[in-house]
Amino acid sequence: MPSSEPSVMPSSEPSFLPSLMPSVMPSQSPTFHKCFMSPEERRIRMIEILETVSDPVTLHTPNTPQNLALEWIIEQDTYCVCPQDFKFVQRYVLAVFYFSTGGGTWNECNAPSNYSDPTEIAHANTNCSILGDGYDVFNAVTFQGTDAWLTPSYECNWGGLACRNSTFCLDRIEFETDGLSGTLPFELQNLTELHYLIVEEGTTSGTIPSAFGTFPELIILDLNFNNLTGSIPEDIYNLPLLFQLDLNDNFLSGTISSAIGNLENLQFLQLEVNKFTGTIPETLGNIPNLIVLEVFGNELNGTMPDGICQNRNTQSGFIGRLTADCDPDDVPRVDCPVPECCTACPF
Repeated sequence: MPSSEPSVMPSSEPSFLPSLMPSVMPSQSPTFHKCFMSPEERRIRMIEILETVSDPVTLHTPNTPQNLALEWIIEQDTYCVCPQDFKFVQRYVLAVFYFSTGGGTWNECNAPSNYSDPTEIAHANTNCSILGDGYDVFNAVTFQGTDAWLTPSYECNWGGLACRNSTFCLDRIEFETDGLSGTLPFELQNLTELHYLIVEEGTTSGTIPSAFGTFPELIILDLNFNNLTGSIPEDIYNLPLLFQLDLNDNFLSGTISSAIGNLENLQFLQLEVNKFTGTIPETLGNIPNLIVLEVFGNELNGTMPDGICQNRNTQSGFIGRLTADCDPDDVPRVDCPVPECCTACPF
């Protein structure tokens, strides 16, 4: 028979009851986040960094491209980059480019109407087929994709872009006939490994940012068939590796600076169909490997410098196409005999 009372009486309360309150109370806002900081701290740190990339006033002015990019990358981008991420600034700069150039009205690769809706993202991706895979002077190894812009994928996979395999830095922006408009943002200068900036056949307006003269590795600057105005920034002539400068069919004005002779690696120079005035600088004759020089359709005058004529491929150089407003009926007119110097006098 069991004893009437257990030999060991249980205590009146179990010894391992949970305490009424946790030993460490959670903070009012959770501190754990993908970025290992609170959402508010993430926002503060991102803004601190981006105020060094864009003008702070512009950054905080509602509905500017910079402000739209700021709010997108902090609040709406489900890719959720962190301020300490390797390519945070690169992603922001591309968002600024999107909003600055009429993103949403491009012919292809527009952002989804809802940044977090898988159906909308998939639909946007089906309307993007632009590959950033054009001719590469140095045969760099790059990767690219055809995702719509501002989708939650790595930005190098957005249409019209390419990044280097070795660094994941942007190598190329390439858009032709995609209907880009608006203006070109100076923030692109932060893409320090950019080789190719090609924005052709749109309605991009405004001036060429002088900051574009700080690209240390830019090979091709191709902005032809747009509505650009103003002069060529003097800083452009400091680009050490520039191989091709295509600015034709715009509304650029002013004179062609003698500093253009500093572009010793230049092979293709197309400035035709603009509003340039003055004379053609003699320093263009100092560029040893120039192949194409086109300046017709402007308001230039004077005589084609002898140094340029001597660099024709029929002489001691490589220039195979040299054009100017050299027809007897052209007013103003550049004195450039054909075929002794110029190859043609178009228009």
